[in-house]
Amino acid sequence: MGTTVKSFFQSFSEIQEGKFPPEYYTPRLLRAMVFGNYAHSLGILTHSLFIVIFALIGVRTLALFNIFSVILWATAFILHRRGYISQGYFLITIENIAHAAVCTVVIGWDTGFQYIVLVQPACVFFLHWSTTRKALMASIYCFAYIAMNYYANVSVPIIELSQIYIAVLNYGNIIVICFILASIGYIYYRAAITAEEKLEQEHQKTNAALIERNQAIKLLNQELADAADYVRTILPKPITEGPIRTDWRFIPSTSLGGDAFGYHMVDEDHFAIYLLDVSGHGVGAALLSVSVMNVLRSQSLPNTEFKNPEQVLESLNIAFPSEENDDMFFTIWYGVYKKSTRELIYASGGHPPALLLAGTSAGDSKATLLRTPNYVIGGMPEVTYEKKECLVGESNTLYIFSDGVYEIEKSDGLMWRFQEFADFMSNVKTDDQSILDRLYVYAKNLGNLENFEDDFTIVEVVFS
Repeated sequence: MGTTVKSFFQSFSEIQEGKFPPEYYTPRLLRAMVFGNYAHSLGILTHSLFIVIFALIGVRTLALFNIFSVILWATAFILHRRGYISQGYFLITIENIAHAAVCTVVIGWDTGFQYIVLVQPACVFFLHWSTTRKALMASIYCFAYIAMNYYANVSVPIIELSQIYIAVLNYGNIIVICFILASIGYIYYRAAITAEEKLEQEHQKTNAALIERNQAIKLLNQELADAADYVRTILPKPITEGPIRTDWRFIPSTSLGGDAFGYHMVDEDHFAIYLLDVSGHGVGAALLSVSVMNVLRSQSLPNTEFKNPEQVLESLNIAFPSEENDDMFFTIWYGVYKKSTRELIYASGGHPPALLLAGTSAGDSKATLLRTPNYVIGGMPEVTYEKKECLVGESNTLYIFSDGVYEIEKSDGLMWRFQEFADFMSNVKTDDQSILDRLYVYAKNLGNLENFEDDFTIVEVVFS
C-alpha cells in the first residue's frame, strides 16, 4: 500500500496500545482509514443479516456462504485497523465479486445482488491509491458486472424462488444500495462542509494576522521614523564661517541604519571630528550609534584624553563590548585637528580611510588616505590601538564617510571600487555646485538607484 514494513509494525503496536490513527498518517491515508472503518462495519452487519435472511427463505447454500463472507469481512477489518489497508480492501473485493456472482448463479439476476458491484467504483476513490490504480480497480468491478449479466442471460438460476422473495430481495438490495450511495454522498458533503469551514476559519485567522501585522508594521515604521528623526537632531549643524568649515550629507537607507557623526571643539585649540558605522540595521543599531555619539559629545569616557584618538578608541572598545550589545560592533574614524600647528592626529578602527585632498581646482587635487590598521570597536577585548598624524595645508579638504558612500552596485553588476570613488573625489569639478551634491547625484545615477541599500553618510571639513 505504499507504507514501509516499519510503518506496518508501528501501526500494529500503536493500535494495540490504543493510539489511532498513527501520527505519521497523511490526510489522504487517514481519510481511507476512516471511510474503511465505516465500510467494513457496514459490510459485517449486512452479511450477518443475510445469514438470517437466507436461512429463513430456505437457501442454506447462501446462508453458509455468508458465514464465510462475515469471516472474510472481519479479517479484512482487522487488517485494515492494523494499517494493511490495501490488503484488507483486496479481500473485500474478492468477497464482493464472489458474493454477487454466487447469488446470481444460485437465485438469479432479478434478486439484485449484482448492484453491489456497481457501488464499489465509487468507494474505490476513497482509497489513498493513485488515480491509475483506482481506475483499474473500478474497471475490474465493471467487467465483473458485465460478465455476470452475460451469464444471467444464457442460464437459469439453480434455485427458483417465489416472486415475492425475488421482489423483496431486489427492492431490499436497491434500498441498501441507495443507502450506501447516500452515505457516500453524505460523507463527501460533510467533508466538503468541514473543509469549507476550516478554510473559512483559516481565512479569518489569516485576515486577522494580516491586520495585526499591518498594524505592527505601521507602528514599527513610526518608531523607525521617530528614531531617524532623533538621530538627525543630534547631528551637528554645518559650520559656514571661520578657519574650519564643515558640510555633510546624511541620507538614511530604506531601513534605519547605524551611521552617525559629529564634530566639536575639545578646547580652544583642538577640533575633534568623528564618524561611526554600527553593524546591521534597525532600532538597535541606531540606539548604539546614538549612545556612542552622546559619549563622544559629552566626553564622558573615564580616564580618557579626548585629544588623543588612540585613547578614545581604546576606551570605546572597553565601554561598548559586542556581547553586551546584541553582538553588534562598530567602525569609527576619529581625528583631532590642532589649529595652532595645523597638525591632524587620527585613528581609525576598521573604518574606511579618510581622504585629505590638497588643492582646490579640478584635476589638481592630490588625495592622501588617512587610516590606521586597527580592529573594529567592540569586537575583541583588550585590543591596543595606534594613531597617526599629518600636517594639513592651506585650503586642504578632509572627507570622512561610511562604506555606504562607495559600496554601490553599478548597472553592469560590478561594484564601484573604493579607488574609483577616491579618483572621483580627486577630480570632480567644483563649479558652483557642492562636491557632496555632485557625489550624491553621481552615485545614484551609477547604480540607477531610487534609494541606497546602506546609509549614505559623508562629512566635509575645509581647512583655510
